[in-house]
Amino acid sequence: YGIVALETGALGFKAVKSSKEFIAHNIERGKHRLFVRYFPDYPISLRPSNTRRGGGKNKVAEYKDYVMAGRVLFEFDCSPVVATIIYNGVFRRMPLAVMLVNGDKHRNPAKVTDVGKRDRYGLKVYDYKIEYADGSMADFKVPRRMYKDHIMRKCV
Repeated sequence: YGIVALETGALGFKAVKSSKEFIAHNIERGKHRLFVRYFPDYPISLRPSNTRRGGGKNKVAEYKDYVMAGRVLFEFDCSPVVATIIYNGVFRRMPLAVMLVNGDKHRNPAKVTDVGKRDRYGLKVYDYKIEYADGSMADFKVPRRMYKDHIMRKCV
C-alpha cells in the first residue's frame, strides 16, 4: 500500500513525523515494513520579533518542503483492514489531502487534477481526477466524513 499526496503545498516535519509514528504503531513490527519516501529538509527561520535591522537571522524554527500532487509519501505492507485504519489516521494528521493506493499503482507517476468545486456553503469538495503514466484515468472522491472541515459542515 502507499499514501499519495492529492494536493500541492507545503508539508512540515511535524505532520510527517506524527503520520510515521501512527503507521509504525499500527503495523506489526518485524512482520511488516514501512518506507518513508518523503522528508522535509528545507529549514524555515523566522526573524525575531521587535528587532531592528541587522543582526542576522534567527534559529531554525521548523523544516518544510513543497510537495507536488501525485507524490508518494509513505509505503507499507499490511492487511487491507489495517490499511484503511492507517489511511484514516494519516488523512487526519496531514494538512494536505492524501489517498491510499493498493499494489504497484503508486509506483507509476501520476498527474493529479483537483476537479472539486465549492458546495452551496462555499466549502471545498474533495474530488480528484488521476491520470497515470500508462494513460489510464481514475476518479477519486474523499468520503464526506473525512473532510477537513467536517465539524463545521455539521453546524451549517
